[in-house]
Amino acid sequence: MLALFVTTAKADRILFSENYEAGGVPATWTRNGSATTLTIVGDTEGKYISFNLPQENGRSAHCLWGESIFEPVKEGLTEYSVSIDFQFQAFGNNQFNGEIAVFSGETCPKTNGAASGNWDNFSAVTPNCFFSLTQNSATEGDDTDHTHWYINGDATNVITPAAGTWYNLTLTINPSTREVAYELADLDNTFSKKGSKTLAEDANVYASGLYLMNARYKSVTNVDNIKVTVPGDYANEPVIALTGLNMAERTYTISFLEGETLHVTLPDGTEKTVGYNDCEPQGAYTVTTTTSGTIKAYTTVGNLTSTTAEAQVVCEAIVLNGVVSSEVVAAEEGFAKTYQFTIDNSGIEMQPEIFMDFAFKSDDGSGDFTLENQNSGAQVEVPSKGTLTVTAKALGYERGVTNIVNDVEYTAKAKLDFQHMTGEYLTELGFARMDDLSAASTSGETNWTGRLRMYFSIATGEKDEEGNDIVTYYPVYGYNSQTPDITAETLAGAKANLSLTPTDLSVTEHIQRYFLASSKVTEEAAHSLFAPLYTWNTASDGTDVAAIKFNIGIGLINAGAKGDETGAGGTNYATATLGVDGLTETDLIVVSKITDYGSTSIHPVFPAGTTPEDAKAQYKAMNLGGVSQVIKGTETFTLNRIDAALTRILVLAPGTTGIEELPYNKIVSDHNAPIYNLNGVQVSPNALKKGLYIKQGKKFIVQ
Repeated sequence: MLALFVTTAKADRILFSENYEAGGVPATWTRNGSATTLTIVGDTEGKYISFNLPQENGRSAHCLWGESIFEPVKEGLTEYSVSIDFQFQAFGNNQFNGEIAVFSGETCPKTNGAASGNWDNFSAVTPNCFFSLTQNSATEGDDTDHTHWYINGDATNVITPAAGTWYNLTLTINPSTREVAYELADLDNTFSKKGSKTLAEDANVYASGLYLMNARYKSVTNVDNIKVTVPGDYANEPVIALTGLNMAERTYTISFLEGETLHVTLPDGTEKTVGYNDCEPQGAYTVTTTTSGTIKAYTTVGNLTSTTAEAQVVCEAIVLNGVVSSEVVAAEEGFAKTYQFTIDNSGIEMQPEIFMDFAFKSDDGSGDFTLENQNSGAQVEVPSKGTLTVTAKALGYERGVTNIVNDVEYTAKAKLDFQHMTGEYLTELGFARMDDLSAASTSGETNWTGRLRMYFSIATGEKDEEGNDIVTYYPVYGYNSQTPDITAETLAGAKANLSLTPTDLSVTEHIQRYFLASSKVTEEAAHSLFAPLYTWNTASDGTDVAAIKFNIGIGLINAGAKGDETGAGGTNYATATLGVDGLTETDLIVVSKITDYGSTSIHPVFPAGTTPEDAKAQYKAMNLGGVSQVIKGTETFTLNRIDAALTRILVLAPGTTGIEELPYNKIVSDHNAPIYNLNGVQVSPNALKKGLYIKQGKKFIVQ
C-alpha cells in the first residue's frame, strides 16, 4: 500500500493524511458496536486499518478529519482531491447493506446498524454525500448473491468488487461548481470506472469524513492511504514512522512525495539528502539504527522548505511486562477456577502480535500442565491449588513473566437453580400459568422454539470419512410433536433461521411458561422472592418494576414489560439489573445464562446405545446455561429482555464456612423471612417436608 501511495502522489499540498505506518488507531476513527474492532494490521506492503464485524447485526465506523483542514486554503480554492485505498476482505453473509461513502459536515450522519434510515444508501439519507458505493440489498435479476454494488445509489451504474482486492477511490471536487468527479480503480490496473455528480445546492462542499458500513455477519473492510490534497508545488512535512524493531535495534521509514527532496539527520549526527527515485520503494527512505537520539527530517521543493519532523529514538529492548491481564470467568467449590487472559498491546511500540505460554505447578504435585502459543482471550482451567506462570512473547521483544498464585479456596454460599424450579413452586410464589410457548416463528420470544435452541445428540456408533462420530439430533422443546428425532440438515436449517413449516421439525414437548406481574414485585418482594438474589431495581421513574417470566426447564426471564402486561408492549425495559444481598468484594457470583440465539446453551453428545429417554433425562438434569460471567459479590449483572434466561446463580465465598453463614437480606421481618434448603434454593414455608432448613442464616429442623 505504501508503494502505491508514493508512486501516485505529487508535490501537492497535503491537508490530511493517514497511512497507518506509525501503528495505533488514530483518534479520527470511531466505531459503533461494542463487539466490533478497529485494528492496525499489516502485510508485505505495509500497515492499514481494519474494521471487523463479528456475529452480529450490521455496524458502522467512520473516520472524521473535519472541515477545519480547509481553513488555510478556502479563499480562492478551485479544486481539491480526496484519495482512499480500500478493500472488502470479507462480505456479509446474512444481510447485504455494506457501504463505503465520503461525506461532509462535522459529524457522521449515520452512526450504527440500528439507526433510522441506516439500511438506505448514504446518498439517499444526506445531501452531503460526495460518493457512495452501496451493496445491492435486494435480489434482482442475475444478482442473486448480492454481488452488485451501486455507485451513488444508481442501480444502473454498478460494479462487482472482488473480496480481497484493493481499490483506489479518487474524488476531485470543485467547490464553485459543486461538481465531484470520481475515479474508481483496482491497484492492479485491471479495472477503472469514472463518472461525476453534482452536489445539491444546500450541500457542504468540503469533504470531512469517510463512512463504512459492514453488513452482518463477519464482514471485514480495510482502509489505507487516506489523503486530502490541494494541487500546486508545496514542500510537505515528511512522515517518520517506526516500521521495524528487533531488541535494541530500530528501523524507521521516512515518507515524502514525488517532486520533493528529503533531508535527514540521524541520531549519530549523520546527514543524508535523498531524492524521490533514490528510494526503494520510491519516496520511502529507510534507516536502521542502534543509537538513541533524535531523527530530524524536512523536504524542499525549489525554494520552498517544509517544517521539520522529529522522532525520538530509544534503542532499548522492550520487555513485555503488564500486557496480559486476567479475570476469573468460571469457578466452583474448592480451588478450581477458569481464568481468561487478555492481551493489550496498545501501549507497546509497533503493537506486535503477542502470544502466551502457560505453565501450571500444583502444590500437591498433581494436575501440572503446560500450554503454548495461546492468543488473547484464551481461557485456562486451573484444577487445584498452585501457581500459574504466564509468559508473554513476541518476535523482537523480551519476554514478560507473570505468576498467578491460585491459593483461594471457595465454598458455595448459595445455589439458586432456576432451570429446575417447578411450576408448583412458582405457583406458591404467586406466579400465574401462561399459555405454552410453541410458535414456529423465529422472532423475539419465539426464538426459543422456532430456532430449536434446546437440543442434544446421540452417537450412532458410525464414523464419517474424517473419523468423526455420526450423531442423531434430538430437540427437547419446540412447537411440534411428531417424532423424537430430526436430521442434522433440518437442525442446521433451523439454526440458520430458514423458513420451515411445522412438519419440517419435530420435538417432544412445549415450553411451559409462568408470569409474575410487576405489581406483585414490590421492593420487599424484589429482595425476598429469590433471596439472597434480588430482582431488578425500581424503574428510573420510581413508579414501577419490570415483570418476571419463567420458562420451565430453562430459567428466569426478564419479560421486558412495564406494568402487568405479559408481553413487551408499551414502555419496556431492555435490561434488568440483579444482584445478591449480603456479600462482600471477596465473594464471587457465578452467573449462568442461556440466550435464545443459542450462543450460551449447551448441547451434549451422548454415547452410542443411550436411549433418547435416558439422554433427555440426563440433559434436563444438567445446568444447560454456560457460565456467562463471574463478578464480585458487591457487583450487579444484567438480564436482557426476552432473549436471555437466567439458569443458575452460584454464590462462592473464600474459606470453608458453609451455606448457613450467608448473611441473607435483613429487610423482611423474622416472621416473613425466606426459607432455604441446604442447596440454597428458596422453598415455600407452607409446604415444608421433613428435613433441615435455613431461615435468617440459622438452621432449623422440620420433623
